[in-house]
Amino acid sequence: MIGAAAQEQSVFLSSLPASPQERRRARIVILISLAIFLAAAPFARLKLAEVWAFIPCYQSALLVNDLITAVLLFAQLAILRSRALLLIASGYLFNALMAVPHALSFPRLFAPEGLIGAGPQTTAWLYMFWHSGFPIALIFYALQRRHPPLRRPRLAIGGACAGVVCTVIGTTLLATAGDDLLPAIMSGDGYTPLLPLVTGFVWSLSLVALLTLWRQPAKSVLDIWLIVVMFAWLFDIALSALLNAGRFDLGFYAGRVYGLLAASLVLLVLLLETGALYARLARSFELQRDDSERRLREVQSELVHVSRLTELGQMASTLAHEVNQPLTAIRNYVRGGIRLLAAGDSARAAEAMQRAADQVDRATDVIQRLRRFVKKEEAIHTAEDIRVIVEEAAAIALLGAEGRAVRLELDFAPDTPPVLVDRVQIGQVLLNLMRNAVEAMHGRARRELVVRTVPGNGKVEVRVSDTGPGIASEIRDRLFQPFITTKSSGMGVGLSICRSIVESHGGAISVHDAPMGGTEFRFTLPIARGQ
Repeated sequence: MIGAAAQEQSVFLSSLPASPQERRRARIVILISLAIFLAAAPFARLKLAEVWAFIPCYQSALLVNDLITAVLLFAQLAILRSRALLLIASGYLFNALMAVPHALSFPRLFAPEGLIGAGPQTTAWLYMFWHSGFPIALIFYALQRRHPPLRRPRLAIGGACAGVVCTVIGTTLLATAGDDLLPAIMSGDGYTPLLPLVTGFVWSLSLVALLTLWRQPAKSVLDIWLIVVMFAWLFDIALSALLNAGRFDLGFYAGRVYGLLAASLVLLVLLLETGALYARLARSFELQRDDSERRLREVQSELVHVSRLTELGQMASTLAHEVNQPLTAIRNYVRGGIRLLAAGDSARAAEAMQRAADQVDRATDVIQRLRRFVKKEEAIHTAEDIRVIVEEAAAIALLGAEGRAVRLELDFAPDTPPVLVDRVQIGQVLLNLMRNAVEAMHGRARRELVVRTVPGNGKVEVRVSDTGPGIASEIRDRLFQPFITTKSSGMGVGLSICRSIVESHGGAISVHDAPMGGTEFRFTLPIARGQ
């Protein structure tokens, strides 16, 4: 149980240990980000064109990326019950939701002073609240790594979502309705002297979050990429709020590109992980399916073997009963003949011996039929072989007093081509179908069994019809399934084996209403090549 739980957890990046390759990829991304930052930093105050469409596009991308990331992390939380995941998922949800009031409050984007009752300081303070919330969530995420799992993760997710929504609403109200209470950090599109202090504090929160996560001894894949995210977060704040001079300069645009990178990294890794999980799941299903098919073939082969032994046992029992009568008669006739010879009545003694000889022929005929049926030959090479197989199976199926009361009709099409199949297995199919038919007609006034062949379309169809009571339609769909039986004991198991044999030869088996009333089973066999 413990091993299975550990294996289940090891497939998620939030619990999967970071490999050397993963660490190397993360370092490469950090170095590239650092190089771009160092190249852009000297030109952060360079004034650029005011591209107003950039802001809603950027904010929309952040909303979508962070919201999807939060959903994926909450989904892992529901499985792993991790308190740390609850915090980082809430941080991403906070990022996603904060993008909405920040975009709506942006001055001159949707209204001269922004929507939602925004003032001149609203957008800037929302940015500070926004960029403070995620680092705080990340700090607590790193400190909650060794706490016990959540007992009711779904309730915790609901509470966390409600708390995040209330926090977003509260900070939005503070930055709008309480705009006059907050210190001025913006002067038009430029910055006041107080802004670097506020921005420095927000930037230091991101640095503390980075160092706290960095000091964790055992880092997961998620930890490694959160470290990369915090580097991008630091570059974002530095370019767009510390090193630049105001809105729409190079730092303003470049910093937000880093913000988009920070919002996309973990999402990209989560999506790649999800794709890998689906691939492993598909391979697992494929292997499981192949294994199930292999096991099914083994079970079917064993069932065929057991059924063969059962059929032979039943035939042996029937044979013993059938042969016992002529043997008993032979004994009586021979004893009577001996007594008649001792009495000098040679004529009557000869008559008794002749009757004994007739009974010997009768017993020999029964034994020969059984011997021909169980004789192993790999194929039916001629059309006449089909008739022989049917006659032999019918003879065994009709053994006994009840069988002799059944009228048998064999109707073979004159142009029936030869089929290349295992005669023992096809004989078993015929024997099973005819024996079921005989049992179904037990006690009925009309007992007729018809076996006919219908060639065509590269195959030969064999039909076994009876005048029994028929099979209900609701049973037919399940008739060839293993362990589904009808009133005739064991019929379902036998028919399942029949289906396995016929399908292994490339044919199909089905059940229909017989033209003369009762049931008609039909199965097809492929004709031999060259026919």
